[in-house]
Amino acid sequence: MTAPSTPGRVVAIGSVNIDRILRCPVLPSPGETVLATGSAQGFGGKGANQAVAAAAMGAPTCLVARVGADTEGRAALADLRAAGVATDAVRTDPDAPTGLAVVLVDPAGENSIVVVPGANARLTGAEVAQALADLALTSADTVLTSGEVPEECIRATASALPAGPRWIHNAAPAGVLPDWSGPGLRRPLLVANAVEAAQLTGRSADAAGTTDSSGDDGRDGTGTTATALAALGDGAVVTLGAAGALVAAGGALHRVPAPEVAVVDTTGAGDVFCGALAARLAQGASLREAAATAVAAGAFAVTALGARGALPRPADLTGPAARPS
Repeated sequence: MTAPSTPGRVVAIGSVNIDRILRCPVLPSPGETVLATGSAQGFGGKGANQAVAAAAMGAPTCLVARVGADTEGRAALADLRAAGVATDAVRTDPDAPTGLAVVLVDPAGENSIVVVPGANARLTGAEVAQALADLALTSADTVLTSGEVPEECIRATASALPAGPRWIHNAAPAGVLPDWSGPGLRRPLLVANAVEAAQLTGRSADAAGTTDSSGDDGRDGTGTTATALAALGDGAVVTLGAAGALVAAGGALHRVPAPEVAVVDTTGAGDVFCGALAARLAQGASLREAAATAVAAGAFAVTALGARGALPRPADLTGPAARPS
């Protein structure tokens, strides 16, 4: 696909959090106390992470969200602006704190996360609809939503979004998808990891699998799950971690392999994937081209600690290190 003469924008609708990161020798089991080996603080939230990732990939980006009228909210807004994200559509809530995420990371880079939504839970569908109207979206733009804001915000996107712009919904955390089958409602391209895709389609995680072992067309358990997920929206992309991703759209399946990297922390890798995917679509790439960039971006993201410890720019995704293993 030829890139448009005027690249589109990415409009992220989602959460803004402060991340408290604890490095642990192991992730604790229920009832177990673990002594952390270190701690750090950063900025997060799926909406904010995805917006910053899209901006890093060169797409003009704005965020629709809510933060608290507190020190954390002011710091998060300053961080977003410094990253090139427009925050005109971010509202300040006088009665709720900025969202908080506590992230536990083990030596292999695996994590467990607990989120306190705070002001994120008070973003309304009416605010989302108004923001979309104010932005005067064009067919070149890409809207990106996720599951860390109230469901009414996703339903509002389905009803308020005009026919032209592309819509990606990152169905994480996994839950029941909104009903967008009614007349005049848009259906999004769905993005989920293998476990989330299994939950959303009613398949077991074991049946869905986490890797693709049957060739480039992905026709294994994961491929079947990706196809089922695609039927719930306007296509689907299922991320597979180190195995890359599966694109299911237009009745076809395509496997996208991932480069081999040294994993430090997987926190936020899915958000970087979604931000890069949205940016490349807004820049005129085909879905397969955009997914290939997103897989490389997600792999780059796991090479440092924190949700934004390794945010790739286009130059970071060229050369041998970015090629699939």
